[in-house]
Amino acid sequence: MFFSIEKWRRLLMTAICWLVIFAVVPVRPAESFTVGEEKEIGEQLMAIVRKEFKVIDEPDVVQYVNRIGGDILRVAGPQFFNYHFFVIDNKEFNAFAAPSGMIFIHSGLIKTMGSEGELMSVIAHEIGHAASRHIADRIEKSSKVNASSAAMALAGILLGAGPVSEAMVFGSMAAGTTMNLKFSRQDEEEADRLAYKYMQELHRNPESMVSMLRKMYRIDRYRQGQVPAYLLTHPEPARRMNYVQNLLLMDDKGGYSPEDQFAFRRIKSRILSITEEPAALMPLYQRELADSSLDADQRMMAMYGISLEQLAGADFSGAIASLSKVMAQYPDKITLQTDLGVIHFEAGNFDKAYVLFRDALAAAPDSLQAKYYLARSLHRMGQMKESARLYEELLFRMPDNAGLHRKLGGIKAELGEMASGYYHLGACQWYEGNEKMAKRHLQQAVELAKANDRDVKKAAEDLLATIDRVEKAKK
Repeated sequence: MFFSIEKWRRLLMTAICWLVIFAVVPVRPAESFTVGEEKEIGEQLMAIVRKEFKVIDEPDVVQYVNRIGGDILRVAGPQFFNYHFFVIDNKEFNAFAAPSGMIFIHSGLIKTMGSEGELMSVIAHEIGHAASRHIADRIEKSSKVNASSAAMALAGILLGAGPVSEAMVFGSMAAGTTMNLKFSRQDEEEADRLAYKYMQELHRNPESMVSMLRKMYRIDRYRQGQVPAYLLTHPEPARRMNYVQNLLLMDDKGGYSPEDQFAFRRIKSRILSITEEPAALMPLYQRELADSSLDADQRMMAMYGISLEQLAGADFSGAIASLSKVMAQYPDKITLQTDLGVIHFEAGNFDKAYVLFRDALAAAPDSLQAKYYLARSLHRMGQMKESARLYEELLFRMPDNAGLHRKLGGIKAELGEMASGYYHLGACQWYEGNEKMAKRHLQQAVELAKANDRDVKKAAEDLLATIDRVEKAKK
């Protein structure tokens, strides 16, 4: 991910503002760190993330990472929090377990992963940290800390190497924080042991942990000296790799079935199409397509990537031709029918797109992507109420999705439901990190609410209270 000069200037100004805020915020001595305090830090961290990062909120990406996270949580047992999984547009090879069950996965890490098992091993490791409350333990052992300084330091780590992240971390330190957020050797071993156990219980081959750590080790050696030590939260990948290999030697289960990599490879291509330039991706996919050392599935998924890049370049006929070859190879993959509908939708063929989305959703009722694009098609065809109903169903599954709130807010306004329209526009602004505009729209929702808008009014008031709580914590 590359920032423009204006973006860097805005980020630096944000970091400086937080530094000034922290300079006057009283800090408390370290004491027992409660779940409630962890939630407070998570809430403030999420406010920073919404402002400074691009969260990839495409429905199929959201559904995929939450499916993997949900599988792990089913075997992990009762947890302190409801977990939330986010893919952020950041080129760093990193994933991070933040307070209160938030797991952030960088697009740069997914780009490097070679299989779903490798990605699952990363998410399982981060869940291991969160379940063991390792970040809470790091914060509790700090000499002085408050929620705002902790959130700022964590945001700096999330951003990765660079002047903005260093400004954020040093800004939190200027408030008197002496946090050491790098996980200890014991923390890493506990998270690895839990991740290994989760994968075994899911009947997923834990050897993927070794191949993932081998990649981390190579990248760690390449970056040695380029990234400050305080930004490296996962130390010693070589030692961790040896530890996991020892676990494998004692593994008497074995017999793991081969994994279907279609969903992983498709989502990886989708994320690359969102975060990378087509000029860089098209030659990569063309080389993979011609590489006889790759298996047939890998070469066919390179064709899928080519289709995405043709769509990005508005070559609709080329995109359809490429995707048709993939569909012939995988006739049972309903998600490809949705992908074909997206091409027709972007080409303006809304009637044809509608049929493809309708049939895809009938075949796969849980597909968030098919439902999302069906809602968009219905809107384009003038069927506002049915479109709004589908968006509301999607928001039940993805309540913090800014794009869904924006689209539903627009439809509600067209239908004359102004209080609801302003509420969703305000929620959209909040989830995009614009607190000022969010408050303005939410206040309008409260003022315009009528007797039959009680639920909308309460939702707006609740979100205003959340924004107020986050803002007061900065003061």
